[in-house]
Amino acid sequence: MTDWNQFKGDPRHSGVRRDLEGPDRVSERWTADLVGPAGSPVLDRDTVFVGTSHGNCYAFDRETGRRRWTFETTVATDETPVVTRDSLFLGTEDGTVFALDPATGDLQWERALSDGREPALALADGRLYVGHTAGVSTLEPATGETIWTHETDAPVVGTPAAEHPRDRKRRHDRSHSPDEDELDLLSLEDARMDEEGTDDGTRVYVGTADETIHALAADTGEERWTAPVGGAVVDGPTIVDGRVYVADDDGTLVALHADNGQSWFTYRSQDDFTTAPTVLPDASATFVGAADGYLHVTDTTFGRRKLRGWLFSKKGVALDGEVRSSPVVVGDVLCVGDSTGSLYGVDVSGDAEDCDLLWHFGLEDGVTATPALGETELFVGGGDRLHCLEWTLEESRL
Repeated sequence: MTDWNQFKGDPRHSGVRRDLEGPDRVSERWTADLVGPAGSPVLDRDTVFVGTSHGNCYAFDRETGRRRWTFETTVATDETPVVTRDSLFLGTEDGTVFALDPATGDLQWERALSDGREPALALADGRLYVGHTAGVSTLEPATGETIWTHETDAPVVGTPAAEHPRDRKRRHDRSHSPDEDELDLLSLEDARMDEEGTDDGTRVYVGTADETIHALAADTGEERWTAPVGGAVVDGPTIVDGRVYVADDDGTLVALHADNGQSWFTYRSQDDFTTAPTVLPDASATFVGAADGYLHVTDTTFGRRKLRGWLFSKKGVALDGEVRSSPVVVGDVLCVGDSTGSLYGVDVSGDAEDCDLLWHFGLEDGVTATPALGETELFVGGGDRLHCLEWTLEESRL
């Protein structure tokens, strides 16, 4: 079984499992009732974990949906948790991070940070990165001890993302650069870099409520660069091939160079973006949900609309309602939900130039959190329920 152990599956927030076979259709395996609307679930080998906006964190058997344990709280726990072999980490609305035994739900440690917002968590290179109202902190996963804290002028919004230097090297090995005059480059005054900004260590990227992206050295918390964006970042950055993709609530999608914060492209919508971007570099496609009920699709070179219409290019795939669920990709199928409770499978094979709808599955309540992917399962929250949808490989494109 696959692990999907944090928001969008990994510390870069890629949300993509191209190595698996995507479904031509899905059916419901089980449904579990919750107390309060579900957050985004995470998976280990045999368990799915999910928090809710009314409090409590639940552990369910992945195969049967049988409840294994409940960790009870009186405040919201719907920020995406992080799970490892040894611990489940979750943040609560009062600014506390908890570490639990994933097998039993027993408390291992707790750490109080700043009040006013649920801490948002990411795990990379054996460290737990926490975004909160006062900035970013790094915790030792085994003990909860604070390694460093980087204070920001405004609260962190969305989940931190982290990139290892080997991923930046992979980008340099295979990428090419268009002519600089064709790109929407920020000036060095806008993308402010530290003099030592060319370090080779892991970096952490966060958005803040004052419409800024921060790049930090993961080992020290020192600032490497900052860059402005058009609004508050939605769900956090996405890192793919050495670029930091960010969507904000002012309708701006921007791709930044991970090394220095310069802008690669900017795409603007008349409506707010409501999800984090998901990027398929092999198809040169970026997908992001918006309040206008569209899954917007751009190319990754210039940020232009990718889908062609009869006379003009289309802004994306029309859905039935507002999109609050960041898209995820399994094989050649993109899965995304909307506020009406509709869950869609979109064909993103080849260069993703058509993005035809493959299937539709209706839930009773709106989908407002990002699904988790298993090998042949999709775990998705809809209202006060967690749904496990499944498919068989014989039904998928082989």
